[in-house]
Amino acid sequence: MSGEPPVWGGGAADGPGWSTLMAWTGLVLGVGAFVFAVAAPLWTRPAGIAWIAGFGALAIWFGAIGWLRLRRGRPHEASEAGADDVATGDADRTGDDPPSPLGAGAGLLGAVLGAATILLMAYAWAAFIAAGAGAEWPMLPAWHPDGVPGDAPPSPGDVTV
Repeated sequence: MSGEPPVWGGGAADGPGWSTLMAWTGLVLGVGAFVFAVAAPLWTRPAGIAWIAGFGALAIWFGAIGWLRLRRGRPHEASEAGADDVATGDADRTGDDPPSPLGAGAGLLGAVLGAATILLMAYAWAAFIAAGAGAEWPMLPAWHPDGVPGDAPPSPGDVTV
C-alpha cells in the first residue's frame, strides 16, 4: 500500500474536459447573472439582489477554476517533474494536457462578468437604501420603483375574456 487514498473515478475529474466544462459553465453563469442583474425588476423583489449576486459568485468560482487550469495546460505532478523542468520553470508551464486558450478565455470572461454582476448588485443595494432614505441615485429602468412604462400587470378590471 502506498498510503495515499484511492482516486475515485480514476482521476476523471482531473482532466481537460472537466476544466473546460468548468470554464464554459462559468461563462454561462456570468452572462445569465449579468442579464438578470440588468433586466430583473429588483424593486419589487429585493431578495433578488442576493440571488443574482450569488449566481455572480458561482460564475467567478466556475470561471476562475476553469481559467486557471486551461490557461497553461495541466502541470506536471511534483514527483514527475525532473530537475531540468524545475530549474527552467517548465514544471509550472507544461504538462500532459495542452493549454486551451478558447476555454481559458471563456472562463476568464465568465469570472469577469460574475465580478461585474456582484458590483452591480452592490450598487443596486446601496441605491435602494439611499432611495429609502430619500436620496435619488441613478437606477436602471428595470430597478426603478415606478418600473418601466408598459410592464405593469393588468388589473382585474382591465382583463377581458
